[in-house]
Amino acid sequence: MKIERDTRLDALKAISIIFVLIWHLRPISFFVNNDTHVMIVVIARIVRDLELQLSLLAVPLFFLVSLYLFFIKKPDREYLKIRLIKLFKLFTFWSIFHNIFLFTVTREVPDFSWDIITGLKPSLPFAGDSVFYFLFNLMVLTIISFLFFQIKSDKFIKLLSFVTIIFSLLYFETVGIANSSIPYHWLSNFIVYIPIAFYIANYSDKILKFRFYYLVAYILFSLHDIYLRIYGYNQSIYGRISIVCGALTLFCYVYTLKIPENWYIQKLSQYSLGLFAIHKYWQSLLFLLVQHYQISLLPSLVPLNIMFPLMGALVVLLTIVSIYLLKSTSLKQFIG
Repeated sequence: MKIERDTRLDALKAISIIFVLIWHLRPISFFVNNDTHVMIVVIARIVRDLELQLSLLAVPLFFLVSLYLFFIKKPDREYLKIRLIKLFKLFTFWSIFHNIFLFTVTREVPDFSWDIITGLKPSLPFAGDSVFYFLFNLMVLTIISFLFFQIKSDKFIKLLSFVTIIFSLLYFETVGIANSSIPYHWLSNFIVYIPIAFYIANYSDKILKFRFYYLVAYILFSLHDIYLRIYGYNQSIYGRISIVCGALTLFCYVYTLKIPENWYIQKLSQYSLGLFAIHKYWQSLLFLLVQHYQISLLPSLVPLNIMFPLMGALVVLLTIVSIYLLKSTSLKQFIG
């Protein structure tokens, strides 16, 4: 029996994983120094701002889609149990694989810490922290969402949602204005998406009709972020009002579209977990091999580091090949 897929949610997941790959692989990267032409500096700055304002919508959007799907299921305890077991299996498998991979590459055993328990550490050479903090946070958010769903009073849900959203936004803005930042893996970055997902799932018409205003807010707060960056302010990765507005805007606009079935979108969505989980290992291995090389395209005119797009394309290709091979084995449950 063919399972009916929601093409809108497939599109959102596809967009999210593309943003993840762009953020991690940075296919457009310039060499910038004191002698770089001002036009190149401006272009490099625009590219970086787009990465920070667009690509970083990926993880919040993944959370928003996941929590939306959870709420439309009208979850009971049995569904919660099934969901948590699945997430725990994914988290455990990839955490074990991550540590085995790291030991194989570095021959080092990391010191035990809370960051290892939550899936943030250990870090990969040239690829940074582990991405599996996402699965740990999703388990916690799922439990909180279930408790939220058990509230029977509409008035209390409205009050709690209002307080959660306003407090989160004020918290994000206060931290930013104070020239500080919220660690990107902290759960406090993502609690705000619980009431947002709940209201989209239960009152979609009322939420979706204001999408233009979310877009305006996203643009204005993005300009606010850029202004602060120009003056050297520290900024949170995910704990910014612009990121919340951006994720909500993208969700609402895509969700109102009539999207025909598309094989590429469907596969990106179906194997978004595999792409998310595997790409950093190939990134780490390949950059270990080429760490001493820098290749510029027409260095006297365009100081563009072509090593990044070349490596990025190879990382994506090898990740896709890995998924293709794994999907024919018993490990397919861990990639999609």
